[in-house]
Amino acid sequence: MATKRVLCLAALLAFSAATVCPKYTCDATIESNICASYSQGNDFKLNSNGCQSGSYCSSIGTSAWAIGINNAGSTSGAATTYPCTAESTSSTTTSGSWDSMSCGTKLPNKNFKSGQTVISCINKNECVLSDDTTTDCVCVFKTDGTGICEANTNNDQVFTGYWNDCGTSSTLTDWDTAAYWIYYMMYWEFTQSTVACMSIFMETTMLSDLYDAYNGAATLVAGLLVLY
Repeated sequence: MATKRVLCLAALLAFSAATVCPKYTCDATIESNICASYSQGNDFKLNSNGCQSGSYCSSIGTSAWAIGINNAGSTSGAATTYPCTAESTSSTTTSGSWDSMSCGTKLPNKNFKSGQTVISCINKNECVLSDDTTTDCVCVFKTDGTGICEANTNNDQVFTGYWNDCGTSSTLTDWDTAAYWIYYMMYWEFTQSTVACMSIFMETTMLSDLYDAYNGAATLVAGLLVLY
């Protein structure tokens, strides 16, 4: 399930490149079975109270819905609200073992040419890397209608911790560490959202849980190093 969500997120980031993004505000008056509603122009409201018990709000789904309306310039028959999703009552059991994950070879000159780690944008021409290539300007949950320049995974200013954890062997051997960094690198642009109610989203909660597990693993390793 987590892998599927990561793949959906990758597709959304590629799809969401736009010159004018949706603008979001948080609203506590939206019904508890609704994640977001469309107002007018490129204005959208997020349910700051989140979804009712037994359901969740997906940032991936909400963003794709809003971008679709925004790019069309109107609802064009699309729903003016995006609903909460019922939580699944089924469970999936997986088996197998996990050994390690290769980090690959870090490519040089993939930091932003400006030296910044976070760049607001309206098109990809503002997202220039040190080697003069560009990344996409992607829409996240911001209040001003601008996007965020996508960070290349080789950007060692944005993803310093990842490359430090990969170390000289360029390998991650701890599952919690690998799971956190895979998800964080896919979701990083959304972590730069400026609305105050990002905690309503299932993906935000998932990232927080993965970080707690990762931080626990890192603390354990540090403790063992002290012992030895």
